[in-house]
Amino acid sequence: MNRVAAGIKRHTGLIRYTVLNYADKALAFAVPLAVLYLFDDRATYNEIEYIFSLGAVLAVVIELGVRNYSLYAYRNAADRDDLVNLVKGAFLVQFAAYTVIAGLLLGLLWLYDGAFGAVYAFIAVRALFTYFVSFFTIYYRLVDRPSTVFAFSVAVNAATVAVLLICYTSLDSLPLGYFFAAQGVLALAVLVYFASSFKMIDFTRVWRYARQALVFAWPIILNVFLFMFICNYGRVYARNFLPESDMFHISFVQRVALIIQLAHASGVGYLSKKIFIETKSGINRRVLALYSGMLGVAVIGVLGVLLGAGIADPSRAVPLDTVTYLLIAYTLLWCFVAFFELYMNRMNKNKFVLAFSIAAAAVFFGVLHFFGGDSLLIIATAMVAGMSVNLGLLLTFLIRKERRDNVAQTTVD
Repeated sequence: MNRVAAGIKRHTGLIRYTVLNYADKALAFAVPLAVLYLFDDRATYNEIEYIFSLGAVLAVVIELGVRNYSLYAYRNAADRDDLVNLVKGAFLVQFAAYTVIAGLLLGLLWLYDGAFGAVYAFIAVRALFTYFVSFFTIYYRLVDRPSTVFAFSVAVNAATVAVLLICYTSLDSLPLGYFFAAQGVLALAVLVYFASSFKMIDFTRVWRYARQALVFAWPIILNVFLFMFICNYGRVYARNFLPESDMFHISFVQRVALIIQLAHASGVGYLSKKIFIETKSGINRRVLALYSGMLGVAVIGVLGVLLGAGIADPSRAVPLDTVTYLLIAYTLLWCFVAFFELYMNRMNKNKFVLAFSIAAAAVFFGVLHFFGGDSLLIIATAMVAGMSVNLGLLLTFLIRKERRDNVAQTTVD
């Protein structure tokens, strides 16, 4: 009992962060599902998942290394407080530029085709919001206030829930613009904050940092892009080429599987700084065991939610079939790959990370081509096959590197 109490006390910060993260992400998780259950509208729900998918991919592209490089730069910075301020300035410049460019381009698209422009406006807004949250998750970890990021995400998601309830009681339908309104307001608020901070930003240093970030992180960007493309391929393909029921199946399972990604986000968000500043080479077994335990509990949670959904409302549930299990397995593999990549990032071996992801993508597309990727079963199988190859290559590299380091250290001693 004393050991349990000591363990809880030792990991109080992680437990607090995890609880807040789950509360925040539970709200984010439930918001799209609220559209389904309040309005009984699978078509709008599928459209929201489609926008989320493309927004997630776009958020990776526009980041350009500013977020990913920050941990590595922090590890090596002589003045870490100055580095944190520089990183924030670089983000504000970048975010403001994207917001202005997106507004101009979307205005032109709207003039050309209103409906077409509206869809891409929502994708742009979602991408900016996703990037905002992902950046400040790292930023507040650097300044040892990791839970602060939830103030923004909870506020936006709570506002979206309020809008949904108003639409449900007053309109009996949900215009998509209402769903993304709170996220758009946040983007505009960042633009206003940038304008108020304009004089305090050293643009010369920001430009230098941005170039260094891109040189460091371009393999990571391409790697994450491949990750996100494969992860969202099924939903985008299903939305465009498969029946609505298939789109609902993959979207619903992947949304519930976010429970696993929440555990990953909590673990990595809290432990990433420890991993990067640790001087000992190799994988920290205690950190890995803690992380694995969190994912194991999350997998049980996913199965429980899917079973519960089927019992509560069979008409809006998905079967626990091979496709469902494969999608859960893919999410679990993705999390472990992302975790072990932190060690590659720490060693600045990002080109190997990209090479492994390219190999995984080749396997993914090879399975689709060989078996004909026109069904959810083949798509899910290809996803698992590709991610398994990626994880295998990562572990092989890290284990061999650790063994070489141990041999070298023994020789020196």
